[in-house]
Amino acid sequence: MEFWLVAALLIAIAVLISVWPLIKPAVSVPGESEESANVASFRDQMADLDWQLQQGQVSADEAEKLKLELKKKLADELGDKQPASAYSLLKKPGFALLIALIVPVSTVILYFKLGATTEIAVVNAMQDGQLNSEQVETVLKNWVAKRPENNQALFMLGSHYLRVGKLDEAVTTYRYLASISNGHPQVTAELAQVLFLNSNNEVTPEIRELYQQTLLKDGQNTTALGLKGIDAFASGNYQGAIAAWQLALTHEVDPAARQSLSVGINQARSMLGDTVVALRVMIDLAPEMAGLPDDARVVVFARPAGDARQPPVVAVPLSVGDLPREIILDDNGAMMMGGQLLSSIDRLDITARISLTGNVMSPDYQVQVKGVKTTATEPVRLTFTPTG
Repeated sequence: MEFWLVAALLIAIAVLISVWPLIKPAVSVPGESEESANVASFRDQMADLDWQLQQGQVSADEAEKLKLELKKKLADELGDKQPASAYSLLKKPGFALLIALIVPVSTVILYFKLGATTEIAVVNAMQDGQLNSEQVETVLKNWVAKRPENNQALFMLGSHYLRVGKLDEAVTTYRYLASISNGHPQVTAELAQVLFLNSNNEVTPEIRELYQQTLLKDGQNTTALGLKGIDAFASGNYQGAIAAWQLALTHEVDPAARQSLSVGINQARSMLGDTVVALRVMIDLAPEMAGLPDDARVVVFARPAGDARQPPVVAVPLSVGDLPREIILDDNGAMMMGGQLLSSIDRLDITARISLTGNVMSPDYQVQVKGVKTTATEPVRLTFTPTG
């Protein structure tokens, strides 16, 4: 609606600019007063010649000769002037009305032919939480049909197929996109990932070639690094898996993906015989809290027990829409904070906060469990309540 209001305003301005010269009031044209003065001077001079002729001051032949010269002079002066109101022939209400109709109609027709109507529908579909997956898929397919070479349209369609579990369609879409994008690293990484899921989580030679090709172009691609770690882990190269996953962890921003990487690193360390400290924390909402917006910010953090002045040693960002969710607090997350490792601490105070404004320093809801042993094997449960 905002788009069409702005478009209507711009069209109205264009129409006004187009028709204003045809409808504005007539103004006096510069030069008209000068022409009148020339004619008046001519008449005065002709009358003066007639008087001189009557008085015998000039002969009839001389008077006629002077009159011819005066007429020629006047004709020359009037001939140099431009016609007044050159556009006056077009100044008709009907012509102005015709232009006022042509401009908006042609604009709308051209927009629906060349404009971004499909792209606007895609944006609306992505923002409309009421659409089901089939409706979203239809919108994305229409976008691809209209812009078959649009990389963004194809990438979003492939991502949608992956999200809803249509792996064969996702593979087909990403293969085509990889062919027209000259092997863009993000595309080859996504293709490798969907092939991995479609092969029952087995790294095939094609998948290995794809993630290696991706890392040659983008050594920080977290999807390719994750697959590299899986490949190394499956072959028993646990150090290689840890190295790949830790590098991915330093660049990954998605909380769920970070948690998966941490779990993988801990498993690889366990396989190497290392002692792994990892606290499981279950975050949930009481039924009375179901009305909170999904995008409300949630943060879970832990600090050494008994000292609220110390900074958190680990923190995990979430949103209300992620809940309920089990998270892992471990040394991997602590290293990202640059502080103490969890394995060096005996007990923790674990706090979870919800902020409707985004400022977790002034939370709207908070729940806390104190004195949790870092060696605990059972999940720590934190449940938000309306009084929290």
